Amino acid sequence: MVNSYKKGQRGEAAVIHSYFDNMNVRLKRDLDQTRYAEKGDLLPDGDFDWPFTIEVKSYSDKTASVMHKPQWWAQVTIAAKAAGKMPVLWYKYDRRPWRVVMKMNNVSFALGGTLNHEDDHLFTMDEDACFYLSREILSARAAFLPTVK
Repeated sequence: MVNSYKKGQRGEAAVIHSYFDNMNVRLKRDLDQTRYAEKGDLLPDGDFDWPFTIEVKSYSDKTASVMHKPQWWAQVTIAAKAAGKMPVLWYKYDRRPWRVVMKMNNVSFALGGTLNHEDDHLFTMDEDACFYLSREILSARAAFLPTVK
């Protein structure tokens, strides 16, 4: 029998390594995530501006689904709203690649548009697209920061 807790830890570790390998960003598991409903799975490992709340799901699906479960998105949306951050859902079904879900308005922001937090359209992508858009979001946010003199 598969230990779902250990499977979740392995999934979170894989995503942590992907962020470091692709963006040189150090993340860590939020150990309070199991005690509080309004927590994401991963946090920045250090003191830096990180605009995302990340939820990670590794799941065995006998029906060979490729879509995320609505309750997963609801979970990360609640956690992101509580933290004032952008929700990001990483999910993976057995023997399938990782998929990543973001709000379409966050994708629009990354590509030079504006944020409209009432927009609930979702964008599902692969890891490469996620890292590209994450870098663009970080860059766009940095452009709005005041310069230090």
